[in-house]
Amino acid sequence: MWCDDPLSLKTLPWKAPASHKRCAEDVRPIFWAQRPKSYIHRSKEWDDFPNGRWGNSSSPAFGELADYHLFYLRTRWKPERLRVMWGEELNCPEDVFHVFECYLTGNRNKNGVKVTSLPWNDDELAMETSLLTQQLAAINRRGVLTINSQPAVNGRSSSDPVIGWGEKGGFVYQKAYLEFFCSPSFMRALMTVLVDYPQVNYHIVNRQPIAVTWGVFPGMEIIQPTVVDPVSFHIWKDEAFMLWGTHWASLYSPESTSHHIISHIQNTYYLVNLVDNDFVSGNVLFQVGSPIVGVLRLSHTCVKNITVKRQF
Repeated sequence: MWCDDPLSLKTLPWKAPASHKRCAEDVRPIFWAQRPKSYIHRSKEWDDFPNGRWGNSSSPAFGELADYHLFYLRTRWKPERLRVMWGEELNCPEDVFHVFECYLTGNRNKNGVKVTSLPWNDDELAMETSLLTQQLAAINRRGVLTINSQPAVNGRSSSDPVIGWGEKGGFVYQKAYLEFFCSPSFMRALMTVLVDYPQVNYHIVNRQPIAVTWGVFPGMEIIQPTVVDPVSFHIWKDEAFMLWGTHWASLYSPESTSHHIISHIQNTYYLVNLVDNDFVSGNVLFQVGSPIVGVLRLSHTCVKNITVKRQF
């Protein structure tokens, strides 16, 4: 039977798996939003899946990513194609920043090729990311390397073609979310700025799961399909850092400058997530004024002075 409204099939912000075992699942950590196959693989041995709320964050046991998992979850692109997109040769960290920026903007890279994939996302950008393109491109250009984000939303229709999900007649709400890799100097400066923004949570500060997406529908309880859970974040962290090596550094000879630049980022950068709890006023993560701009400039200056050492 034909469906007149394809949007009605999007029952949740993420694509529901076909497995009958997971048919009641309606809550997931936001960290695997761009890598759903990995999340399904790592949670496939669970007897029950979160329904209605995330619950006790210490109870889920995520499976390890063994070698055969990594083979199954490998990128669909051949190494030759990835090198054309991510750089035949990397001479400085700014070359990495440029790849992230091109992925976000759709601009062609130095090889004249569009970057349609990153190690943390094998597909092109989600539609809602287009609402943040300019802001994301600006910070990635300065070395704040984003791998996951969502804009603040206050009561948008569930039928909205970009943000909408769930049944008709509902309303969708989202807290702004930003996840990124950053240098140690940026992290230290960011911590000094966040003191002035108490409405912003960053990972591990709040031990309870923080709902970042929820919907209100007539005659139904509030649905919270994505959460920020500190325990799950530590599981995801290992995977996120691993991808620098397995998907990017592995494209180059271990003795090359390109390999050492990626390894330097992998071994020294921090993975950060920020949640702006004020979804009504907008996205303060990008609108905090001159203090954050100062942090970004400081980070860029420090990164430019990094010396990548070869180790033989």
